[in-house]
Amino acid sequence: MREFIVRARKAPVDADKFLAAVGSGAHVEYLAQMIVNALFIAKGHRRDTTLTLVLEDSADYSRALIMQGSSLGSLSGMNESALLNTCATALRAGRRLGKETSLVCDDGIVVTAISFEHLVKEKALHQEVYMLDVKGVDIRDTFISDNAVFLLTDHIPMPKKTFNSLARQGVMKLSLGPVMLHASQCISVIHNELDRLGC
Repeated sequence: MREFIVRARKAPVDADKFLAAVGSGAHVEYLAQMIVNALFIAKGHRRDTTLTLVLEDSADYSRALIMQGSSLGSLSGMNESALLNTCATALRAGRRLGKETSLVCDDGIVVTAISFEHLVKEKALHQEVYMLDVKGVDIRDTFISDNAVFLLTDHIPMPKKTFNSLARQGVMKLSLGPVMLHASQCISVIHNELDRLGC
């Protein structure tokens, strides 16, 4: 199982604000690229992959949109607008969720009211967790388990104090090479590296 967790610090939890943020400083349009690169292959889904988008601009709790390739239903389309509307529909369904409660939408997306930090803390108890960083250990020099979690951020870098907290939980820095890539590109590179190894 491969898992990607994306922290979107400026992405609104309110569905209407989320859609209105396309093309603004929140850059929610990048999330559509991440969905495609994480979960879709020619003629199907990556059944061994989970993508979690953690949206943090909220009046109450962050919302995690969890999409599992093995249970993802038929989405309304693969273009940016359709994918973002799918996310907005899930956010509307989960707008009244209490802290750390969840619901499953008709298309298989799970919405959970949980913070990025708490989600990572839960994952680190049972899985190897990697934070992408150009100064980390090269992915080609590291044994990646078949149950790994990869942490990515949107266009806003992870604060140093957040990474220090993650490091105390055992999160390791992982590099994909000397050039800093967009998060959606990083997902494709990780998939390719693991596919070639047969992981």
